[in-house]
Amino acid sequence: MTRLLVWSLSPVGTLLNAAMLFFVLVLAGVHWSRPLLWIAVVIFLSASAYFDLRAYVARRRHGQSAYEAGEAVMDRIWGPRSEEDEA
Repeated sequence: MTRLLVWSLSPVGTLLNAAMLFFVLVLAGVHWSRPLLWIAVVIFLSASAYFDLRAYVARRRHGQSAYEAGEAVMDRIWGPRSEEDEA
């Protein structure tokens, strides 16, 4: 689960999520040449890039790798892993 979180919070995950947003909107009936479709995708990418940069700066400030930051997020959400889970 931590690896999935690390990939989804990376710039690669942002691009993949933007592509999925585009395809879902096109499948929902929005024509690909409509400007509002592209504005929605650009807004999504802009917001995601902003949060990616903030997460990167915070991670570097604490001296963590992407995987360590992912584990910290998982620990904060679900609590630290028990010794039974690690075995």
